Amino acid sequence: MFISDETIRVVHLVAKYQSITTAAEQLNKVPSAISYTIKKAEESIGAELFIRKGRYIELTPAGSYFIEHSKTILGDLDALKRNTVLIHDGIEKELSVAVNNIIPTATLVEFIRDFEREFSSTTLTVNLEVYNGCWDALYSKRADLVIGAPHSVPSTEGIISEPIGQLEWDFVVSPQHPLAGHLQPLENAELRQYSAICIRDTAVNFAPQQAWLLEGQKPLFVPDFATAIALIQQNVGIGYIPHHLALPLLNNGQLLKKPMQEHKHATKLFLAARSDGMGKVCRWCMDYLLQPAVSGKLGGGS
Repeated sequence: MFISDETIRVVHLVAKYQSITTAAEQLNKVPSAISYTIKKAEESIGAELFIRKGRYIELTPAGSYFIEHSKTILGDLDALKRNTVLIHDGIEKELSVAVNNIIPTATLVEFIRDFEREFSSTTLTVNLEVYNGCWDALYSKRADLVIGAPHSVPSTEGIISEPIGQLEWDFVVSPQHPLAGHLQPLENAELRQYSAICIRDTAVNFAPQQAWLLEGQKPLFVPDFATAIALIQQNVGIGYIPHHLALPLLNNGQLLKKPMQEHKHATKLFLAARSDGMGKVCRWCMDYLLQPAVSGKLGGGS
């Protein structure tokens, strides 16, 4: 049995108006042509779709089933045609983006909002990665694009990368923490006795790293910075927090920034994508994120 999408649409139109004549007028065809199409569809299916009642016709139970379940078929056919044209034009049907967990949420939301306005037919997937998990996602092809990959590009072969600035870190403790009253830069020996609040590296194929963990220090792994900050505020541990997250809490006295003898360096950030098969959507993302007004925010700037 083969029924074209045109035949299915004719059946839907006749069912909508309950009239072959009206359906014919809508399609600029003669009624006999519509009647023939319905007859051939019923012969092909092996079931009556309509009951004729004078000038009007009604759906049979089989016809009602056909209408209901062919809606999905028409939708799939429309999507198939639309997506085929998009791919022909170099517009990706799907795009997967890996984002470093230190990238400001507000800037990420703005990017997703503008992406949806520009490419409403492309399915966007955004996943958070930690540390080397950003590079791992790109090289293992879990992601087509990575925002905020840290430090340096592991290998330039097959990779397009652009620096997008750097992110500063603040070492913080609770105002009630034993280290809060120390005025001199803190030494590693003083810090090892307290748990380091860490977010585990999401790398699978790359060597996992820690944002900050001293040798011999106990790590406490948490899922995100919101949890890390809450635990630091409650004296459960100590650690580094991205400056853009720490600043409002430092300003209102909920956290204290402490000087360190060995302060963590700023993290260089990169925008990177695989060069093979880069389409118009991925290129648009690169151009969008490299705008100075946008890239300046990716490192926590205003």
